[in-house]
Amino acid sequence: MNLLVHLRLADRSDTSAAGQILGDIVKGRIDRLCFDPDTDHGIRLHRAIDSASDAHPAHRELRERFAPPLRRYAGIVVDIGFDHALARSWHEYNDEPLQTFAFRMAARVADEWPAAAPVPAPDVHAFARMLVGYTRPGGIDRALAAVGRRATRRNPLPEALPALLRQYPGFVSRLPVLLKALDDVVAASGHTRP
Repeated sequence: MNLLVHLRLADRSDTSAAGQILGDIVKGRIDRLCFDPDTDHGIRLHRAIDSASDAHPAHRELRERFAPPLRRYAGIVVDIGFDHALARSWHEYNDEPLQTFAFRMAARVADEWPAAAPVPAPDVHAFARMLVGYTRPGGIDRALAAVGRRATRRNPLPEALPALLRQYPGFVSRLPVLLKALDDVVAASGHTRP
């Protein structure tokens, strides 16, 4: 769900951007899906990043701040909250402007998208606009609603924006620590293009 964080890590490690996006779409064993090695590797890296993020104290502390019924979905809300904090403070972590990065990475995702993917490649312009939209509460609200619609059961994600925004200072203060930890995970895991 934290697409911006995943794409930033794919860019920094020169690994598959499409694989990073497909990591939230493809479930189960990926070796049976006949993806190219780069995409397969990107999906595996996505899963390693998600595991490290979910286990990190910064992520765990923020999840605990959400009360039921949102607590059950707090991992998703926290992922999206970190994307919001990263988008709003993008210039502190990256030299390239967010809009330039978003369009470059959206084009890269589309270019790398495998024919065997279970869904079509995202539209470059719509995907880039969505990433840039993470700077605004409205963009985050749309992301929460979209994830909520994809869930198999009724959930409170479409109404989660006010709770997320109340925790925004916590996202901002914990973002540098989480990004450093995820950069370290990618570097230590040897996840570079095969």
